[in-house]
Amino acid sequence: MEKKHIENVEDMPVYRLFYELALKIETMSRPFRSDFKWLRSQLLRASESVCANMTEGFYSQYSTEYLQSLHRCRREARETFMHLNYAKDTHLLTAGDETLFSGYEDALHQLGNLITSIERKIQLHGKSKPANASPASSIDHQPLTIDHSS
Repeated sequence: MEKKHIENVEDMPVYRLFYELALKIETMSRPFRSDFKWLRSQLLRASESVCANMTEGFYSQYSTEYLQSLHRCRREARETFMHLNYAKDTHLLTAGDETLFSGYEDALHQLGNLITSIERKIQLHGKSKPANASPASSIDHQPLTIDHSS
């Protein structure tokens, strides 16, 4: 199996998965009762923050900065998971919404593998990113499009 060269953060499967989960959270939390709008706000903030931190780290100068951002991603994803549990325990989730739990478990597993890989590369090669890494200023930023038809 050939590995795809990753030029943009949007090329990363783990990013795409977290982004799709954040969009699902936005949709499923719309009908929250008014006394739980605070929970919707927390879910939206934490789930979107995973993608924002991953993007920020991906375009950082040093691998150690990238690693720090991935650890922030994991914390935000765990916070999102906790808020989902609270929503479940307060009967705000429908049966279909519970697929978010397995989605977050899968995404967190992928993120853990990425963190391990970056840690290993830092140990072997130091904190600098590879010389052939594209500078953020030369990247053609295209919006991420996810098919929601299924």
